[in-house]
Amino acid sequence: MRQKFGLWGVFLALIAVLLWSVGEAQEVNISGNNPYMQEYVSQNEDNWNKSIIYVFYNNAQCDTCAQAIGMIYNLYEQNYSGQYSYFEINYADPWEHNFVEDYDLDSPLSIVLVRVNDGMARGYYKIDNPQFWVEDPSYFSQYITSQINNFFG
Repeated sequence: MRQKFGLWGVFLALIAVLLWSVGEAQEVNISGNNPYMQEYVSQNEDNWNKSIIYVFYNNAQCDTCAQAIGMIYNLYEQNYSGQYSYFEINYADPWEHNFVEDYDLDSPLSIVLVRVNDGMARGYYKIDNPQFWVEDPSYFSQYITSQINNFFG
């Protein structure tokens, strides 16, 4: 079956490829309803219009991932707890496999920021391998905080 994307589809694909090639963090604009994201938004009415900070990890050997997750959670508690929803998800679990496709997950640890409006995902920004920066807590905190603030505005 052949699918026609049109000029808009080609434009979005080009943007996605360019963003992917830029570096470790990438933003992708999407419009619509991601049913797997809905599962997390609809768990609580208060989450309906809250953007999401996902922390995705897998079962790969990672000496500093637990420390990085703790640091990310502390940043969330200190700066964003009432503003955004926060979820830690083991994307290696079989029932979480759709996140792998949705957010192109392949690192032991990734932060995915999802912009939510009217209960629908409107774009995301991914930061891969934040565990590499745990040895410099000041840089870690500054970098993650600036990425969150820049994406969510």
